[in-house]
Formats: sequence, C-alpha cells, structure tokens
Amino acid sequence: RADSLHRLAPASQKALADYGIRTVIDLRRTAEVLEMPDAVASSPDFAYYHQDLEGDALTLGEKLAIPLESRKGAKFWAENYTGWLDLRRTHIVETLATLASPGILPALVHCAGGKDRTGLMAALILALARVPVETIVEDYALSAPYLISRYLNEHALSDVATDGYTWREYQRDSSPHEAMLETLRYLEERYGGAERYALGAGMTQEQVETLRHALVK
Repeated sequence: RADSLHRLAPASQKALADYGIRTVIDLRRTAEVLEMPDAVASSPDFAYYHQDLEGDALTLGEKLAIPLESRKGAKFWAENYTGWLDLRRTHIVETLATLASPGILPALVHCAGGKDRTGLMAALILALARVPVETIVEDYALSAPYLISRYLNEHALSDVATDGYTWREYQRDSSPHEAMLETLRYLEERYGGAERYALGAGMTQEQVETLRHALVK
C-alpha cells in the first residue's frame, strides 16, 4: 500500500516496474485524480485502475470545516471506515475482485496518504487471507512511524503546533489500534466477516480463494 503517486519520479517508476509491480489501483476521489493525476497512469509498464473508494458525498472543503480536534482519535476514524464499508461496498468489492483477476498481481494499491482508504482495503485483503485480527490491526497502526515526517512537513508552515509531536502521538490521533479493531469488529458483527462481506456483494468464491492463495502459500 502506498500514498499518492502523482509526484513519482521516472527513476522510481522504473524501480516499481523492476520490483515486479504490474498493476496500480488508485482509490482516490475523482476530484483528487483530476487535480493530481497518477504519474504511472499512462505508463506502458503498468495497468492502471481508478476506483473511487470514498465517493464525493462529503467534499474536502466540508471535511476541513470539521474542527481539527474532532478529526482524530479511534472513534472518528472507525466511523469513517465503517461508513465506507456500508456506503461504498460495491466499489470496495469491485477492487477486491480486480485484484483476484488473472495477470493483475503483483499490485500496488494507493490513495492520497496510504493510511485510510488504502488501510481499509489492506485490512480486508488480509482478513480474506485469514490473517489474525491482531496482525491486521498492527499493520494498520504501523502507518504512523512512516507518515509522521510528512505530517510534520505539511504543518510546518501552518498554525498547528507540532513541536515535540512524536509518531506515537500521531498514531494515537490518526492511526490508533482501536480504530481498526472496532472496524473489524463491526465487519464481523454486521456482515459476518470479510469473506461474507465480499461474497454478498458479488465476489465469487473462486475469486476469494484466488486472492487468498496469492497471499498465503
């Protein structure tokens, strides 16, 4: 999983191709794609798919209008993720089915930051592979140490105080274990788990098995 590829340099694109990546799936909103097109979208080295996981029901401007202190913590993020599970189920399962299609893998899946839309998709993929919940939650929470530098850079010229702000504090606010744990609990209680969630929205058992076997040898 990754963040946006719109600034990916040619050398880095080549590195991805050399690594074996064959497919890129872009989960950003349509408006984000139009503003910052993926650098690999027109490359002959990759098959590029756009799947708007979040939708445009709530615009970026409306989101930014939410007080900053409210846009953090396990409750806020879990509400976002479970909302996507309900409202964007078809789009999510279409992406899973794409990943299970012949010739797609290895694939890179990304959104703008690589934490939320992509983090949810990664969690579902791991759940389909029957990875333990604790491992899925830890994988999601690992977003924090890798994103803290970008977060600090983005706020360096703003009025948001970041002096002494550590990746553990960022994890508490933006990728807390409890957020993904609650999301997976909701997935189990409402849908019967990742496999039933996928099958109930059109994914076939063969596709589920194909994706599972690609991940777990």
